[in-house]
Amino acid sequence: MAGETVKKYLYIVTTGVEAPERSASPFFLATTAALMEAEATMVFTITGTSLLKKGVAEQLHIKPRGESAVLATFIAQAREAGVRFLVCAPSLDLNDLTLEDLIEVDGVVGGTALNQMADEADVVITF
Repeated sequence: MAGETVKKYLYIVTTGVEAPERSASPFFLATTAALMEAEATMVFTITGTSLLKKGVAEQLHIKPRGESAVLATFIAQAREAGVRFLVCAPSLDLNDLTLEDLIEVDGVVGGTALNQMADEADVVITF
């Protein structure tokens, strides 16, 4: 409707491949927010950046043991729904990664940008 503002959700992903059982939830929730016509942005920092390494999502099972869905399914759904993926610049170095090592992201942010996004968001959720 005219005049309505779009609600902004910011998901800060700090956990990576070391906790596969935690990996799908932020993508699932961000996808849900986007499908509710909200602006959904995910920022990957600390070891969360490891989830974006090329080839990881296709191999990372949500349940550590057994045959379960792989993370790539949740990433594809988020992308299709219009979720933005941003990576924290210092976390690239922390994980010995470069942008070329990652799947497609929508940008790189630092501390100032992340703080500004959190300040402007209606909802901030951290994983």
